[in-house]
Amino acid sequence: MATSSSYLDQVGRDLWARDVFTFIPDRDLPPPPETITPGSGPRVGFAGFPSDFSLAFLLRLLQLEVRPIGIITSPGAHPAILGDNALSRIADHLGIPLIRAWRINDEHSRFELDELGLDGVVMASFDQIIGARALAIPKHGWLNVHPSLLPAYRGPEPVYWAIADGAPITGITMHKAAPKVDAGPILAQTRVPILPRDTAGTLTRRLVDAGMALLPQAVEGLLHDSPGIEVDMSNSSYRTSIGHRSLEEAGSAEEAERMVRAGAPNMLPWVMRDGRAVYIKAARVADGASDDGLPVLHYPNGDLVLEETMDTCGCHHNTNDCAHRRAQSVTGR
Repeated sequence: MATSSSYLDQVGRDLWARDVFTFIPDRDLPPPPETITPGSGPRVGFAGFPSDFSLAFLLRLLQLEVRPIGIITSPGAHPAILGDNALSRIADHLGIPLIRAWRINDEHSRFELDELGLDGVVMASFDQIIGARALAIPKHGWLNVHPSLLPAYRGPEPVYWAIADGAPITGITMHKAAPKVDAGPILAQTRVPILPRDTAGTLTRRLVDAGMALLPQAVEGLLHDSPGIEVDMSNSSYRTSIGHRSLEEAGSAEEAERMVRAGAPNMLPWVMRDGRAVYIKAARVADGASDDGLPVLHYPNGDLVLEETMDTCGCHHNTNDCAHRRAQSVTGR
């Protein structure tokens, strides 16, 4: 039996009313009006963040014939995770524990997981690598939801890099987690085209939408110990995490424009103007000065018109001198 309530239905409607989905783990929800009895079936946990991406897959999991018995999150990723947030509200609504695991592979965290009596765990955006001992706790293992066509774009920022690289297509992959990043056998996968004006936010929403149809198949495969399709790691690619990148890194106006779209809305790029960092939310490639007086960046092969800028970074720091920008400048990535 699935888990359902008018509260969960409203959360889903509000989520899908958004034009863009983010990975920023700061979502909160109204307090639930009551505690309900969860559905029945295999004992399944969920691991993720209070972000649009994670929340969508948690809600879809609750629509399946499983018994949700715990939600796992990683409090080091965002201050909001330590307080009330979207995951804690849903855990309260279901009357199940929310495990804030600072280090998922530590003995204390493994003990908490073991106490749940897990048949499986579905993981959608979780910032810790699960070691072999923690992976072995659920009877049937862990399912990871990764927004790329694995083995391409392994790592923490696949949506960003697919747009920034100018890839024509990406996808979403659900695979059995292994003690190596994004490397376990694939249980379900589908392709999603990248549109010319896609931002990370619009592409993420379409990737999640495509993943909604895949999750039942992938969960069934996990719980029935399907061998899946082994990933050919010899053809894999791995890309690092990113901060607020400087548009001065771009070698062309086209590359800079892709950086803007890849950074919106999760991690906007920036430039210095009048001695102060300006964060770029939207831009277009042009030839020469803008007719409407907007600021323009010049590159060897053309110009970039800055259509929408912000004085603050747009990420959870909400400041001009953002730590993500400073870290990016130091590492030069």
